[in-house]
Amino acid sequence: MEDSTSERDQIAGTQRKLSYFMMRLLSRVKFDASDRKLKKVLNLYHLIFLGISCTVGSGAYSIVGLAAQKAGPGIICSFIIVGLLCFFTCLPYAEFASKIQSSGFSYSFVYATCGELLGYITGHFLHLVNIFSTAICARCCCAYIASFISMFGLNIPLWLYDWEVFGCRLCILGALFVIALSLLMLTGMKESTTVNNVISCVNICTLFFAVIAGLFYIDADKYYDDFFPFGAKGIFTGMGLTFYAFLGFEGLTCFTEEALQPEKDLPVSLVITLIIAIIVNGGIALVMTGMAPLALMNNNQSLLAVFKYRCPWWMAVIISIGSISGLTACQSASLMCQPRTFYSMSYDRLLPKAFMRVNPKTQVPDFSIVVTCIVATVITLLFDVEVAGNAVSLCGLLIAAWVDLSVIVARYEVDCGFSKNINRCSVAFFVLTLIMGFSLYYNISLLLAAICAVLLCAIYYYIQKQPQVNMPKSFVCPCVPLVPLIGAASFTLMASIVPADGWIIVLVYAGLGVISYFMYGYWQSKLNPYRRESVASVTQADLPMEAINELRNRLNSSKAES
Repeated sequence: MEDSTSERDQIAGTQRKLSYFMMRLLSRVKFDASDRKLKKVLNLYHLIFLGISCTVGSGAYSIVGLAAQKAGPGIICSFIIVGLLCFFTCLPYAEFASKIQSSGFSYSFVYATCGELLGYITGHFLHLVNIFSTAICARCCCAYIASFISMFGLNIPLWLYDWEVFGCRLCILGALFVIALSLLMLTGMKESTTVNNVISCVNICTLFFAVIAGLFYIDADKYYDDFFPFGAKGIFTGMGLTFYAFLGFEGLTCFTEEALQPEKDLPVSLVITLIIAIIVNGGIALVMTGMAPLALMNNNQSLLAVFKYRCPWWMAVIISIGSISGLTACQSASLMCQPRTFYSMSYDRLLPKAFMRVNPKTQVPDFSIVVTCIVATVITLLFDVEVAGNAVSLCGLLIAAWVDLSVIVARYEVDCGFSKNINRCSVAFFVLTLIMGFSLYYNISLLLAAICAVLLCAIYYYIQKQPQVNMPKSFVCPCVPLVPLIGAASFTLMASIVPADGWIIVLVYAGLGVISYFMYGYWQSKLNPYRRESVASVTQADLPMEAINELRNRLNSSKAES
């Protein structure tokens, strides 16, 4: 009898520990950033230019030409469709940005709604996206500088930007670029954004010049003869590439903590940024496909190659200057986002406290900026990071899909800290969409894809019948759950067509993130009631009161048993 009682007690203890463990990982967090120290200096115009830096530039100069190889002039339709689909993700980001004023952007949004573990993995993915995007842009920028100087009959020494040593292709000039931009950021946010505004202005003016000037060199017969040379399949294949030209607009939300009026300015700047991206990318696609044969665009400097082929020399010089400014603005935006991700994760004690340090004079996270600079400089200098391009794109797509689903979780009634059914529906929606994408892309089974589609419709029907919470008076994403589900489905389907090497890198990287979380973040988190600071930190509105009481009861019962 005693053995049976002891066995029941052990089972009950195990169940309590497992329940506590799941609550820690899945509980919705009430977010409070009122005591953070970053300086509020950004107005609407600053935010719009930062959005242009994050989104407009690198795709227009390189990806448009590569996508045109797949769809011909019909790539214009691909850009319009993808731009509209991105709006379905832009609106959830705008809602979160107006409510959660944190510099952690995607990390903070997922952390506050879907729990600590998925939030940590999201932050872990952001490290890869931001740092490798910086390195990729820095190396590409060096190639454009070499092309620009060669127009005047001069040459940069090859060892400065493409020096092969013991199998490594060193890029010294790119590393110096990263260091220079990092030093600029250490001077303060206002100074950094002023320089960024100038660079972004040069970039956007160059792109509008390319669209307007290119109209005078278009051969209209290219559109009339064969606008869809590869049919509908070409348009959908082109969409897979054109998505990458829009990725980055979500990075604008990392500046909410430094915005003067984030509730009003962030949603407006996000929408304006995406509209500008659609106009610019669509216009560039229109003129490029009408100016030159598709075979000329099969490189990473496609816009410059087209203008060299068809236009006067001085126009190509302008395009080259614009391409350098666009890539510089892109790496500047990535270097701005990453330290703020470190800062937010450190604020939640998922990273060491040093990352939370803010310079009292410049009011920027100086330690995080220095660490980002060191890591990005080493990667830019030593590694040919284009091999990680698929992994970077996949991480960006997955993060966007998770944020879309997080809006749904945040909108519906909660039960003891988290909405169990809505969480399960969100996970099922993501998995089913991924299975459907793999089935269609790899021709596994049309029947399986059809079954997944039916189940996705059933999930939508179930979610939209559930009661929603009363939203505060700020920007609200319309037509929930339809809008975020369309956004999540779009980005998840695009993720399913990423090549296998990208998935392998991301899965290994995610595994390392889970290991690092359970080795450090899980134990040091401010949500851990066993830490010395736990009671004070948890009761400062980190969790809903029901979850706090539950955690305390379990902690007291554990102490009593011991």
